[in-house]
Amino acid sequence: MKTFRYRLHGLAMDPRDQSDPIEKALREWRIPADALVRAEVTRESLDARKANRPVRKFTLEIVTTRPFHRHLLEPLADPKPDPEDLLRDTLQLPSRIHVVGSGPCGIACAIGLAEKGYKVVLHERGADLVERSRQARQFLTGGELDRETNFLFGEGGAGTFTDGKLTTRTRNRLVLQALRQWVDCGEDPSIQWRSKPHLGTDRMRVLVAAMRQRFQNAGGEVRFLSRLEDIEARQGRMSRAMFSGAWENVEALVLCIGHSARDTWKMLHERGVPFEAKDFAVGVRVEHPQELIDRRQYGSRVDPKELGAAEYFLACKTPDGPGAHSFCMCPGGEVLPTTTDPGELATNGMSFRARASKFANAGLVVPVSAEQLQRWSAQKGLPMDVWSGVRFQSALERAAYELGGGGFRAPAQRAVDFLEGRAGSDLGPTSYARGLASRDLDELLPQFVTSQLRQALVDFDRKIPGFIREGVLIAPETRTSSPMRVPRDPDTLQVPGIEGLFALGEGAGWSGGIVTSAADGLRLSDRAVSRKG
Repeated sequence: MKTFRYRLHGLAMDPRDQSDPIEKALREWRIPADALVRAEVTRESLDARKANRPVRKFTLEIVTTRPFHRHLLEPLADPKPDPEDLLRDTLQLPSRIHVVGSGPCGIACAIGLAEKGYKVVLHERGADLVERSRQARQFLTGGELDRETNFLFGEGGAGTFTDGKLTTRTRNRLVLQALRQWVDCGEDPSIQWRSKPHLGTDRMRVLVAAMRQRFQNAGGEVRFLSRLEDIEARQGRMSRAMFSGAWENVEALVLCIGHSARDTWKMLHERGVPFEAKDFAVGVRVEHPQELIDRRQYGSRVDPKELGAAEYFLACKTPDGPGAHSFCMCPGGEVLPTTTDPGELATNGMSFRARASKFANAGLVVPVSAEQLQRWSAQKGLPMDVWSGVRFQSALERAAYELGGGGFRAPAQRAVDFLEGRAGSDLGPTSYARGLASRDLDELLPQFVTSQLRQALVDFDRKIPGFIREGVLIAPETRTSSPMRVPRDPDTLQVPGIEGLFALGEGAGWSGGIVTSAADGLRLSDRAVSRKG
């Protein structure tokens, strides 16, 4: 039977309308039920550009038994073959595989391999979810930082304590497969088509627990407090690896270590694993009253309780540099101290599913070019090499800890004072639990960062009036992404020169964010030849 594929644009619905968008679309575009083969929502977004008149917009794909000619009904050709399809089930792997890191990349990869019949051991340097949550609460209320179990290390990786945004511009088969894996573990099916699906850190923890259970049900083994400390290759092949002081024979080792495992990077580099520099960005967290963002984004006559806390994405190009952009915006959230070293300080944002906090925060970051990094290295008398980005991040984090006065107090400054070049004193209330210290951020951030931030703030204030007057800058935001990448073979995903060593995810420089990291983890399991049957 011949069929016809269409993309349907332009379906707009009142946010309070709970009717089925597919039924509404078929009714409005007069597509009879007897001609319909399949219909699905492929995208949902909230359009709040018109004050006081927000609408939800939907894109649908439908397959019919006969052609239709309707306004905004776009005919689609048959989909092109996915390049990933050519590599499915082509990679021969040893029967026993060790995966390092239980973040979105590691657990997705481990599940995929285990369900194909491999004996998979998943190593996590931090503690399990229950102990990790306890440690996090203790740290926020003034406790000591645990180097192995914190907001970055532990079951679920850095993605566990975040806003839980599943935003990605990529919609390939592996991305959809990652979203489907989460739906199968209990998540709402709408995450597969919403433009900005949000779980929240509370729901992320439920998902992490469900994924661990699914992995174990497939025969997988999880080892917590198991840190990769050394590797050994013989004649260009993986031979063994040391986990928390114990050597173990290992033929296949999958690195899903995240963007903050600097000690592991150092060990790997010393053992001959190649690295190359890649782009990254640094800046600050900016915090506002959520009420300001709601009012400016929705208008004064819209009740944000009906739509959820409002968010924004802002970007600004400047005449003399790369400009700045917002990053990981957390409506109704809080700012966290996300670091792995007692003498360093970095910040990030988090929110719960309800996004009920009185504060909104986002990273405001500036891209760091190789030229700026080389200039900074020369000023510090440091070499310019693949480690320069890590040195730069670490130096900012150490300086921030000292400028804040210790105890993980964060140096902060009102945006209006930052623009006028004065330190100021009264910072007002904040979501940052370890406390703020009023400081001049020009003492911390390099001039090429502060100049771009100042220009961007003026632009952002035009777009969201009050952005400067009511904003507080909390420093520093340094770990937006890994500043290094591990090269890998595009077909086998192996590290050059070491057979059996695979580099995946954000820590290896091959993804950014929860969804693409999970998809990159699935990339290996998707290519692995099944050992079942």
